[in-house]
Amino acid sequence: MKRTSIFCGIYILILCSSTSAAKREIPENLGGVVNSGARDAEPTFTQDGQTMYFNCVDRNGEKGYDICISSRVDSEWSEPEIVWEVSTRKYLEVEPLLSPDGRQLYIMSDRPGGKGGMDIWVSELIDGRWAEPKNLDGPINSAYADHCLYFVGSNWEIAYWTSTRPGGFGGNDIWTSQIIDGVWQEAVNLGPAINSAADEHHSLPSPDGNTLYITSNREGGYGGEDIYITSRSKNGAWGELKNLGDAVNSGKYDRCPAFSPDFATFFFDSERTGGYGNKDIWSLPYSVIKDIK
Repeated sequence: MKRTSIFCGIYILILCSSTSAAKREIPENLGGVVNSGARDAEPTFTQDGQTMYFNCVDRNGEKGYDICISSRVDSEWSEPEIVWEVSTRKYLEVEPLLSPDGRQLYIMSDRPGGKGGMDIWVSELIDGRWAEPKNLDGPINSAYADHCLYFVGSNWEIAYWTSTRPGGFGGNDIWTSQIIDGVWQEAVNLGPAINSAADEHHSLPSPDGNTLYITSNREGGYGGEDIYITSRSKNGAWGELKNLGDAVNSGKYDRCPAFSPDFATFFFDSERTGGYGNKDIWSLPYSVIKDIK
């Protein structure tokens, strides 16, 4: 009888473990319409989640890094088209970020007329069309490379971005600025708890602003680049970066996190096996990683 009880206990344990493993969510590729044989990355969405802007490469018979748009039609993404109002054939346009009201589209570009080699630019939606992008005013752009912009707050009053400007700890560091009395304040480096001698970029804030999801190529990760997390304590200090683990990261490059507008889905781009090309856009329910701190 005792031996039977032990056997039943072991069986139940194995069954529970198998069930848990079977239920584990794994990243899902967005498919071969959005993703191509080249690079597809850095999605940003309209508030209804039905339209996506992203970085595309060599689309529509063109060559180069551009901003593409795709919309859901009967739950399927439409064939992406280059947004020519903000894209050029000669220069680099990547890392789109759409404002919550859908009226500003931020991009990173190396086009002439900026402060540095790579700057952040913004286009305004006027009469249904995107206007010529303008170089972003304030402390975000510098004479160095500035890119990977995110905002947080009810009025987008806090900015996080990546810069190679002096005063950092590595090649690319995370910097921040906030609006006080209508004026963007001087850029502040987030410090050595987050930034390292390696590269840190793409600092996606959580909905409450107390967590950042950051891409880094520092040693000790799963692949060439991994996505990490840092949380802010009650005194406002950011904690050390923690790897999100194999729920998101692979032995390849995993980077550039983004949220769906309802914060139910966590997007990122990856070079992992099972994709269509150089970098593909993948997704995962945010609930899978939400409680990792």
